[in-house]
Amino acid sequence: MKRFVIGDIHGRIDALKEVLKASKFNYHNDKLIVLGDIVDGGPDAFLVIEELIQIENLVFVIGNHDRWFMNYLRKGDAPELWVQQGGQVTIESYKGTVGMRNAIHDTRDVKDLIVPTTHQEFLNRGVYYHEEDNMVFVHGGFNPTLPIEYQRDVNLCWDRELIDFAIGHKIEGWEKVFVGHSTTLCFGTTLPRQRNNLWMMDTGAGHCGKLTIMNVDTEEYWQSKIQPSCR
Repeated sequence: MKRFVIGDIHGRIDALKEVLKASKFNYHNDKLIVLGDIVDGGPDAFLVIEELIQIENLVFVIGNHDRWFMNYLRKGDAPELWVQQGGQVTIESYKGTVGMRNAIHDTRDVKDLIVPTTHQEFLNRGVYYHEEDNMVFVHGGFNPTLPIEYQRDVNLCWDRELIDFAIGHKIEGWEKVFVGHSTTLCFGTTLPRQRNNLWMMDTGAGHCGKLTIMNVDTEEYWQSKIQPSCR
């Protein structure tokens, strides 16, 4: 079994199919670890989840955008921040509509959104971090001075400080650390970026960058074409 990790997909179905094909990923025999933010940004969140469901050996690590979507499904919460940062296209991919803003609660009214049970089950199987063979996979990051199992889910989704820590420090406890969330576009590149034993895998598919998949054992990677910027 080959093992792969993929950065933030952000609703880009064409890019997802492109990198899976380029890497010769086998849907039945290989393993894919998804670093979160599979929704919001590109227009095809529904199709992305449909595709990921077909992969037999898959680990879904929850990202901050996934968390927003999951909170809506569980509680009906549609904060304005989520809608403005890609949530609207995710809602529309499920045939929903976004209504007027509630100024008091800074939320939006969402109607007619239908999410298949299979998609809800897929999201509910998500984890906030994944450990395997002295490697750890997380969407945002974590405090390297504390055991990861004691850290808050929201921090695992949102942290950006670990990548700064890794500039001058090896992250103890793991041979390799893989993160998404902080796009390498902010560092002027669409390539995955390595800092000591940490790999930054968000190469900007949610914006006007690329989607990247990597073999975690060989560190060979494949990338999609440049994506159109999200609206």
